[in-house]
Amino acid sequence: MDATRLDGAIALVTGANGDIGSAVCHLLAARGATVIRSDLRPSADGADGFLPLDVTSEASWSETLATIESRHGALDILVNNAGIAPMERLDAMALEDWRRCQQVNVEGMFLGLKLASPLLARSGSRRAGGASVVNLCSGASDRPAAFSAAYCVSKAAARMLTRVAAVEFAALKQPIRVNSVHPGVVESAMMDDILATYSRITGGTPVEDLRAGVASGNPMGRFVEPAEVAEAVAFLASSAARYVHGDAIHVDGGYAAS
Repeated sequence: MDATRLDGAIALVTGANGDIGSAVCHLLAARGATVIRSDLRPSADGADGFLPLDVTSEASWSETLATIESRHGALDILVNNAGIAPMERLDAMALEDWRRCQQVNVEGMFLGLKLASPLLARSGSRRAGGASVVNLCSGASDRPAAFSAAYCVSKAAARMLTRVAAVEFAALKQPIRVNSVHPGVVESAMMDDILATYSRITGGTPVEDLRAGVASGNPMGRFVEPAEVAEAVAFLASSAARYVHGDAIHVDGGYAAS
């Protein structure tokens, strides 16, 4: 039996409309899972299995999870992928933008762990390796980057939240594994926006020069593809990772190690 298969598993992916979220949904479904895509609004492709979810709202989480339990009776995999990356100089960033980043990237993850854990625990007791939570963090949780204070701080907090949840669920003997995936610079619409903003802040540095500089600073010399991030998520979601708990997988071409 292939332990990387996800046949029969019920998975919820937040931030499903983004490049990483879409890749994760596609791969989990290809591996056999029933995937519930969630985001603030449906995607343009009208994919099946969508539920609206504002990850910063406790009521929205409760409604979405109640619907999943009613329809499927279980939740085996939670992928906390929703995130934003505001960029600005420290001396120019609005407090509301700072707070919004922490709300989405940290509080959204906290609410998912808090409110989904009862259903995950019940489902995990019937699944080899238990239920799995995969939190999308970032290389920014390990290394600072100029003009990204809100994002870097939020991802560092998300990494610690992952570790705390892992040891707490273990202490409570709950069958829920919690791990994080840390992508490097991903080829995505979000990264295009980040590079454009960086260009503005630095007085017009050409975006193509920025792209080339970022790629050359990576040991493998290129950006990460969303599908490569999805592979790490799918592994952690599967029973092949049944003894991986509280850990971090960097999908960054060796950047964290360099």
